[in-house]
Amino acid sequence: MNYDSQKEIMAVLNERGLRPTKKFGQNFMISRAAREKVLSYINIKEGNSVWEIGGGLGAMTSMALERVGQSGHLTVFEIDRGYIDFLAEQFGTHPGFSIVAGDMVKTWKAVYEAAGRPDAIFGNLPYNSASAMITQLIEGDCLASRMVFTVQKEMGLRIAAKPGSADYSSFSVLCQLACDVAYQGDLKSGSFYPVPEVVSGIVTFTPKPDFREYATPQVLKAIRDMFASRRKTLLNNLRPYGIEKVQAACQSLGIDPGSRAETLFPQQIAELARKLLYL
Repeated sequence: MNYDSQKEIMAVLNERGLRPTKKFGQNFMISRAAREKVLSYINIKEGNSVWEIGGGLGAMTSMALERVGQSGHLTVFEIDRGYIDFLAEQFGTHPGFSIVAGDMVKTWKAVYEAAGRPDAIFGNLPYNSASAMITQLIEGDCLASRMVFTVQKEMGLRIAAKPGSADYSSFSVLCQLACDVAYQGDLKSGSFYPVPEVVSGIVTFTPKPDFREYATPQVLKAIRDMFASRRKTLLNNLRPYGIEKVQAACQSLGIDPGSRAETLFPQQIAELARKLLYL
């Protein structure tokens, strides 16, 4: 199949009665240059175990399978039954191909428990569930050594946002505590069919080795609590933990309890959460 041809893609969709939906973020990457750019950041090696989130019609799938070779494995997560059937027909004979049907947020754990952590994860993520997918991987300790996602630009800027910016949030902190993240730039709207109404971009994640040493569920909850209301100070957002405890934790780290979480760096926020819980 010629994945660079919008005409051919439309013909396949019409023949099979398929229609791209906004709900599942189905915008097919018809630019080979764009696909090559995404794959260049993943750097798939022969023999690697790779996860793809959202296979669609298989434009990225076919290229990833070429790279993992006969000794590697590509697991594709796909939620839409029509595309699941098409992918199975196209790639089912490849010895290193498997497909997982259903919502990735609900299915990834079973794959992880059965096969372990993959070498790389990539995908063109739908905006309405991108943060949930990334959060699941981080909090579930399923950080591949190389992770590359195409997301709506707004989401990409949130992931890489710096303290003090309007995009900085508890999600930014989570991503940056777990990984070195980078927004690698926009992708032209014409790279996709249908042409999306929003700008998309590439975000790369490289895991940090010490993340699991302090990122317990309790610490991560405390981090979210610090951002519960952006207008409120740390002291007000963390009041349920006890005013004296909050003040003592802040004082021990040289942090003003009257400041807001959005002014602190991820490491400061994590240390404050730990102090708060383990004083």
